[in-house]
Amino acid sequence: MDLNIIQETLNKIEGIINSKVVSEGGEITEIHILANNTRSPKQIVRDIESTLYAQFDYRIDKNKISIAAIQSEDYLVLKRIRLSGVSVVSKDNVIECSVNLSYDEKEYSTNEVGINTAANRKKIVATATVKTVEQILGQAFIFDVQDVIINSSNNVNIATVLVNVMLGGNEETLVGSAIIKKDINETIAKATLDAINRRIQRITL
Repeated sequence: MDLNIIQETLNKIEGIINSKVVSEGGEITEIHILANNTRSPKQIVRDIESTLYAQFDYRIDKNKISIAAIQSEDYLVLKRIRLSGVSVVSKDNVIECSVNLSYDEKEYSTNEVGINTAANRKKIVATATVKTVEQILGQAFIFDVQDVIINSSNNVNIATVLVNVMLGGNEETLVGSAIIKKDINETIAKATLDAINRRIQRITL
């Protein structure tokens, strides 16, 4: 287990300034986080859990995570992009997805068409979501969907979405998650927004 790689990955999570991972016998015993005040400790802990599981296939006990927060003067409140609806239609080898988002009292929509494979049926929803967000921002080629993972914990099904973002020539990986209740497609879209909404502020400034 390479602790340096784990720490570098955790440091990419929104709100984290620095991290220190302690292990013993190949198991993580402590994770110490220095964070700013842009997000709640609960959100950061959830992202750490999702990131470790999605990137390293490692489940961490949240009680092993400690967070120290410091004040940040550059945090601004921004209206969040919200999901209005998702439509997915598949026929033979083709699948089409339409994602509708609302922002600042306006509606935006993107249609995405692709091959009807099991993996793409999940990924196409996330892709349509990020393209709709790019439409809202008026900028293309900002986001790239890396993966969509469906897993379960204590009989709860969770969708986790990994999105790469390019800002100022720098690449960063965002992680979002949502609990699957009824519609898996809507959940994937919500998980995608969960990741992206945390970076919209920097893009729109």
